[in-house]
Amino acid sequence: MKKSRILLLLSFAGVVVVGFFILAGLLSPNPRVGDESTDDLPKESATAQDSLTNLSVVSISQEIEQKTDISSGLKPEPNPTPHSRAEDEENSDEEDATEITEAKEDAEQLAEQSEAVEEKEALDQFLAEVTPENWRQARTELLSAYKDGTITKKSYAENKFWDKVGEVGGKKVADELLNDADSAYTKVLNGWGKADPQSLFDYFSKLDLKDSKIQNYLEQTNNRELPFIDQFSSGLVDGLLDAKNVEKIDDIQLNHMSEVVDYFVESDPLKGESLMREFTERVIKNRDLEGLKKWVSEYEEPELQAATAQRVIESGAFDEEPLEAVEFANSLASDKAKRTGLSSAYARLASGMNGHNPNLTAQELNAMENGTDRDFALNGFAHGLVRSDPKAALQWANSISNENFRKVVTKNISKRIKVELPNPKELP
Repeated sequence: MKKSRILLLLSFAGVVVVGFFILAGLLSPNPRVGDESTDDLPKESATAQDSLTNLSVVSISQEIEQKTDISSGLKPEPNPTPHSRAEDEENSDEEDATEITEAKEDAEQLAEQSEAVEEKEALDQFLAEVTPENWRQARTELLSAYKDGTITKKSYAENKFWDKVGEVGGKKVADELLNDADSAYTKVLNGWGKADPQSLFDYFSKLDLKDSKIQNYLEQTNNRELPFIDQFSSGLVDGLLDAKNVEKIDDIQLNHMSEVVDYFVESDPLKGESLMREFTERVIKNRDLEGLKKWVSEYEEPELQAATAQRVIESGAFDEEPLEAVEFANSLASDKAKRTGLSSAYARLASGMNGHNPNLTAQELNAMENGTDRDFALNGFAHGLVRSDPKAALQWANSISNENFRKVVTKNISKRIKVELPNPKELP
């Protein structure tokens, strides 16, 4: 992966070069190349729209009668509008009620802020005590804290906990979780990568998808190979780059990232493609669509063009005109990139992006001749239907013509249904 190509993308947003990063001896592992495997699922992305409320103010004017003193020729003073005691008391009651309501709201807001501060302090104090030796006990205590209300159960607390476990435990804790086929195995990767990216790099280099422990973990947790690999890549990329300031990448960081991706593209293309997906996801935000299309098209390596095309489409870059994503995928020179792009594009069409009618896409797919392009389009379309119509998703997956690919897709669709829709309606 040439640095100049990434610089081409970054230049679209006027990247500021700051910071410094050195990872000595990064490319000195003794890798055991894993068997290549075919998986199929593009990540879903979602967009949200803010709603604004316009407030209008209505002013009411009242006429005040005036008495005119003709003899003096002077302008009279206006007589005040008479009010009854009942009206005065009513107005006073309304003002008191408003003040009480506002005071109550202010008190509730202050209480919430105070509780949030106390909860954060409690969580920070709790995490400070976590070690590689006591993390299991800490996990049990965290569950107890959820029950007694000391810490609110939410993703923030969960992520902070597992980041800390990964930070202090690294490979030791990861191996323990893998041996137990514990779903938290991949949750420690971000913390591990930030604390010791070299160690995670070495571990990732030797990771073999066909290892019996890995296969058991995937089976027990209903995880899929591509998302599983992407979680490792995510941890490694965040370890090499500052995730909070990804727009500000200096040349040293860029060179390291390029070397790592190139290393894996040559030694294990599946991992190299995964790393490029995760890197792309972090640098394409708020980029110009035409610039993104040019950036993707200029990659000659099939794995890199496929990875960048997939993430650009999944990012929602084409969502205003979702059919253009299909056109873009078909324009790519690499067959691998074209088919990966088609899967991503048809997944978004199936989800009804920007008001698109999925039935129109279904008619188009039924009219297409059987072949590889149609199979990859069907793959994406089936995945795009999982949440809205899981039964139809399986039916479309089963219409894939290539037997081996059909088995992979239907297996992955079934896993997604189990994980994302724990109580689905009766399925075939």
